[in-house]
Amino acid sequence: MKKILLYTDTPQVGGAELQTFLLAKFLDKEKFTPILTCSNFSTLDKWCENFEKEDIKVIRLNVRHKHDPRHYKLLKKIIKEEEINVLHAQVWNPASCRFAYSAATSMKIPLITTEHDPFKLSFIKDIFKKRFLKKVSKIITVSKQNAELLKKLYPKQAYKIQVIHNGIDTTWWKSQLLRFTEEDYREIKENEFHAHRNTLIMVCVAELHERKGQKYLIKALKELVEEFPNLKLVLIGDGKDRENLEKLVQQLRLEDHVRFLGKRKDIAPLLKASDIFVLPSKREAFGLVNLEAMMIPLPIVATKVGGIPEVVENGENGILVVPEDEKNMARALKSLIISKKKREKMAENGQKLVLEKFSAKEMAKKYEKIY
Repeated sequence: MKKILLYTDTPQVGGAELQTFLLAKFLDKEKFTPILTCSNFSTLDKWCENFEKEDIKVIRLNVRHKHDPRHYKLLKKIIKEEEINVLHAQVWNPASCRFAYSAATSMKIPLITTEHDPFKLSFIKDIFKKRFLKKVSKIITVSKQNAELLKKLYPKQAYKIQVIHNGIDTTWWKSQLLRFTEEDYREIKENEFHAHRNTLIMVCVAELHERKGQKYLIKALKELVEEFPNLKLVLIGDGKDRENLEKLVQQLRLEDHVRFLGKRKDIAPLLKASDIFVLPSKREAFGLVNLEAMMIPLPIVATKVGGIPEVVENGENGILVVPEDEKNMARALKSLIISKKKREKMAENGQKLVLEKFSAKEMAKKYEKIY
């Protein structure tokens, strides 16, 4: 039985943390014992509770911030006391988890890193990163594009790099819609979307941030509503760009065609009541939300950035467009708006792809081989 210490110094929960949880949940417990260690920030409390509900041990570090040198001392102590075999650092930012490299080397155990969102670092940070990567046994990226980027940034470590795509809990997503009824559909359309039954709903689930590109989607909508007045865009999520987006909606006189729902937990039923999923990101490490939308199932329109083309197969389960181009996006959306048959076929293909290649269980199996 190998003990795997999953470590992160993150102060908040995001996509990387969700993947860490799913990895721990789906590891074969007859062969591996996952243990989570993270900071004692209150922002991580609910996330840690999810691990504990799965009977996965959680060890919180009494540190002030991610730069606190006590990370190193405490990691060494945990590795020794828990008899850890492998340290797996979840690198949510390319400069994060710095103390994991030294702790693993000091305790003479293998270190695996998953680079969730790599990018070029500043000169000084890059020097340290190159030094740290020499100590890593295996470097995992969540997309082929990220792997190519890391190979260019750190060519001497290219032989260590392997791609393991993120996955989703397909069983959980199925369970969320087992009791979804026609009445649920009507209620969401009327009370949540403020739309009529025959209104076609385009939905985007993403943080309201400039890098997510929602303004280009709103501008694309402006072109579409002139020809398709019975069209509505639903934006699920919140963020610092909300005020700017709301102003843009007003300027374009789209108040009757855009609905801001804010941050929501009931994503599955909201997606089920929609017709097309759109992710207009300018930059995206992987775009996990596309997989979630495919499970509903919905056809996808997404930008050709990051790992998205490895998930959205153009013309098969969705349509890929160049980022920051509202006219290109409008054309792609129009092709789905006018053809229900096309939407249904792409949705069917997308769900099949997720079940075959992108389940969290399959992701965990690939990590098991590395461990």
